[in-house]
Amino acid sequence: MAEKRGHLEKMVYDFPTEAVLEVCIKDKWYRVTSREFRSFDGKRRYTKPERQPSQGMKDLKDLKWITVEYNGPLYMFGSNKEVIHEWNEKIVATPYYDEANKISGSRR
Repeated sequence: MAEKRGHLEKMVYDFPTEAVLEVCIKDKWYRVTSREFRSFDGKRRYTKPERQPSQGMKDLKDLKWITVEYNGPLYMFGSNKEVIHEWNEKIVATPYYDEANKISGSRR
């Protein structure tokens, strides 16, 4: 059996992760994952249905959606360490975030 290494801390998500999560960069909204959403140092919002759609619901036009501007805590990426907002419209990086981006950048 392999030994577990690093990143064993359970992330805190104090917003509905099933909602449509968006961040604002230069006045344009972009859809992001919950990990990026909790670490983005800028305007954040989420959109979700007013009520849970019933099973087998065919016409979603009647469903009302609500958009909520999120003003919750800001965390460093991949950790539960809370940081102060600087409003620079970037993800608050950690060594884990830098390493993940380096790997994905090399695949291009």
